[in-house]
Amino acid sequence: MAAPVAPLCHDEPVSGSHQDVLRVSTSDNVGIGYDVAGLGSRIIAQLLDTLIAGAIMFAVSVGVFAAIGPADGQSSVAVRLAVGGVNLFVYIGYFTVCEMATGGRTIGKSAGQLRVLDLSGAAPTAAQLFIRNVARLVDMIGGVGALLMFFSRHSRRVGDFVAGTVVVRIRPTTSFARAVVPVPVLLRTPDAGPVIEGVDRLGDREMTAIRTFLTRPGLEQPLRTRLAGEMTNRLLDRMQMPPSAPERQWPPELFLERLYLQLQGRVPR
Repeated sequence: MAAPVAPLCHDEPVSGSHQDVLRVSTSDNVGIGYDVAGLGSRIIAQLLDTLIAGAIMFAVSVGVFAAIGPADGQSSVAVRLAVGGVNLFVYIGYFTVCEMATGGRTIGKSAGQLRVLDLSGAAPTAAQLFIRNVARLVDMIGGVGALLMFFSRHSRRVGDFVAGTVVVRIRPTTSFARAVVPVPVLLRTPDAGPVIEGVDRLGDREMTAIRTFLTRPGLEQPLRTRLAGEMTNRLLDRMQMPPSAPERQWPPELFLERLYLQLQGRVPR
């Protein structure tokens, strides 16, 4: 991930949104929202993964029976139990190994652009992934997992609750051609406005935080306005702006845009 995250997220749905959103805050107090994967997309990913895991289990079963050879009536039950245990291990292992190796993705999740995350927005630990996949055995009993996902706020099954994880949608991988092009800054005007006193008290860290906010599309206006106000208040205090400063009367988003332009055009000392 691009920036470390705070210990806990604000995980309520965004007001007025048609999608459930997991909201986390970076170390620069910039909010980032993840669209939570719904029940339908997770079931499709699960079906694909089950087909793949089933093919692996079938191959393992054939190999085990071939290695053991013909069994009499008394030993056949034990052999079948042993094969069942091996297949159970393979089934859980498929999901666990895939998610550990890819940071929370299986083949089915990758196809559906889904990923497992810790509730803080960080990548899950190996222990979390192991716990949530062992808990699949509980989720499979009577469809309890699907039922819980249907009624829970973030479509979380038993494994997600016990492991402290959530499944979110991820953006498609950025191509090299797009990666080398800087993300455009969302400015309403290229006018840097009058010189803002105290700009010299800010550095690259503040400029990066402002740029992160200004390059973040898709934020609903109430959330965007709140974040802009919080950032502006912190920056004004850091710049030691007096209460009578005209900049304190500017709309927060306008202040951030003008401040970014002046920081960008500042001559290095």
